[in-house]
Amino acid sequence: MRRIPLILMLGPQASGKSSFIKMNDLQNYTISADEIRIRLNGINSNNGHPQINFVGQTEKIVWQIFNQILQTRLQNGLPTIVDNTNLGGHGFNPINDILKRVPNNYQVYVIDCFKPLLDANDPLSEESLTHALKILDQRNRDREYSVNMDIIQRFVDYYAHFEIPNKVKVISSADLQKVQDLIDLILNFNR
Repeated sequence: MRRIPLILMLGPQASGKSSFIKMNDLQNYTISADEIRIRLNGINSNNGHPQINFVGQTEKIVWQIFNQILQTRLQNGLPTIVDNTNLGGHGFNPINDILKRVPNNYQVYVIDCFKPLLDANDPLSEESLTHALKILDQRNRDREYSVNMDIIQRFVDYYAHFEIPNKVKVISSADLQKVQDLIDLILNFNR
């Protein structure tokens, strides 16, 4: 029996997760907390640049909606992509939280969009992380909706200390053949 793909995008904001999804025409398979935030809270302006309006009072609702959509897609056996950072800190691992709900007929993958920005020889060195943060800062200014850089810094720190569970197959977004094989699996799953 073929297992249904569930893809968890991984990386700080501006690492290319949403761009990857758009470039590969995967929006119809994707759920995103940021998209829910935009629908609930709208956007605001930060120095003339559109920014996702993060409202603490609605975060519980954002995650209720997100979890309901994810649960429904899993129950319906649909290939799904989760376009969130999927990083956590302070003892919280969002991937483990998702894995608790995934039926056995799914195979969970992580596409790591941050790894290609790091030094291959010493990815978690201070120099490598600082260089990657500069790239994220520029990308953040150039993207459709920016976020505050202190948030991106926090998620870079989470990445440096984050552990991906063993059950998950990890693919770098720079591994073009494996990524293409996974995209083809999603696009052709029910054909």
